Amino acid sequence: MVKMKKVLVLGAFGYFCNQLDGQTIKTRNVYNLLHERYDGKVWRADTLKLKKNPLLLLDLLWKLIKCNTLIIIPCLNNLTYIFPVVYYLSKIFGYKIIHVCVGGWQVEYFKGDERFAPHPLQLNLSKKIKAFMPEMKKVDNDLKLEFGFNNTEVLTNFRKIDISIVNRNNTRTLKLVFLSRINKKKGYPTVFNFAQYVRENGLDITIAFYGMVESDDKEDFMFCVSQFPDIVTYGGLLPQEVISRTLVNYDLMLFPTTYYTEGLPGTIIDAYIANLPVIATEWKHAREFIKDGVTGFIVRFDNCQKEFDARIMELYNDRRKLSVMKCNAKKEALRFTETNGWQVLSKYL
Repeated sequence: MVKMKKVLVLGAFGYFCNQLDGQTIKTRNVYNLLHERYDGKVWRADTLKLKKNPLLLLDLLWKLIKCNTLIIIPCLNNLTYIFPVVYYLSKIFGYKIIHVCVGGWQVEYFKGDERFAPHPLQLNLSKKIKAFMPEMKKVDNDLKLEFGFNNTEVLTNFRKIDISIVNRNNTRTLKLVFLSRINKKKGYPTVFNFAQYVRENGLDITIAFYGMVESDDKEDFMFCVSQFPDIVTYGGLLPQEVISRTLVNYDLMLFPTTYYTEGLPGTIIDAYIANLPVIATEWKHAREFIKDGVTGFIVRFDNCQKEFDARIMELYNDRRKLSVMKCNAKKEALRFTETNGWQVLSKYL
């Protein structure tokens, strides 16, 4: 009798605390993809739950003993502390490890920069596992050229994509949307500065925010929302299953992030699925995912306000151009299908 192979997905799922951000969404998407397409048993272990209930470490250990493949989707702390432990346990129990990256900070993490101390242990172990899967080509190339990795392949973020989705907004009002984890570093002050510009110039523009507001910024963010009741709304968290049919009611996605090492933000894919072009700051990997002037606009990373405002106004004044960019965004979404993700991941299982 052939034993059924078992895969364990270890990462931040966040169901129990309703945490919804890039980390949890990617972890859930990888698990759901495996659950639907893998011909074997798929387990999960939530690192957020482990922090709340250390007794779950026994359940994790049992799953590690029984699994054939561990897929770890680590944040910074889990790469630092959990990854070495599960690596050494793999030498005892015989499972292979696939590391699925979130974000674009891995090169800086390994070699060190102004934010990170060097991590030579994690670097050395990462080169020895079955597969190390960054989100973008530049990180993949840097890992190979700078560190000599020979076990990498790009696994971009992916989504279930309904190609029948059509953008429904054709009103004169230009409807802007910001969908992301909400904190200052994600750029919401830039959006509120534009809201002030809208007010001063009497423009027919609205702005909607969706996403989890981080506790440190909640008071400031909600105060800013209250200052623009006729322009700005906050719609709370959007479950993944309703994002597309919500975003189709808007014209343009705003993403003025100040996180330079963003990877492939899921909000970019969500925008494309809903036929929305994106206006974003030029983070490290922006040009890999946004075609400037085609699927959106890329503005300077620092001191972007004037350029950010000008690009929005360009589309406010030229709806034909906006319509063309919406069509381009719809086509670009096809880069990020579940099928493409499965073609990459399945090779290592």
